[in-house]
Amino acid sequence: MKKTINTMSYVGYTILMTLGNKAFAAETVEIIESDATVSEIITKITGWVVTLVGAIAVLFIVWGGVQYITASGNKDKAELAKKTITYAVIGIIVVVLAKVIISLVTGTAGEIVS
Repeated sequence: MKKTINTMSYVGYTILMTLGNKAFAAETVEIIESDATVSEIITKITGWVVTLVGAIAVLFIVWGGVQYITASGNKDKAELAKKTITYAVIGIIVVVLAKVIISLVTGTAGEIVS
């Protein structure tokens, strides 16, 4: 179990360090333009949320896989791992559907794929 926690900690640390390097880049980038419309701002924010939740869901899928592998025939642990993976996939589906609905409502259906 300690090895699993250490591995997940290492993966999380690596992700944070990768994101941190981009955050402290030399160039200043305007994240949301000052003349952006409300629909553009909503579209950009939902894009960020989908990306963040997608990354977290992938980590939960990996964690569920590790739990399943280390269950060693224990049905309760295997069931918990299956639930973890199932809920992560459901979370991804809900977030993607939310992005689609928000894009349709804001009238930017052409940007759903981007």
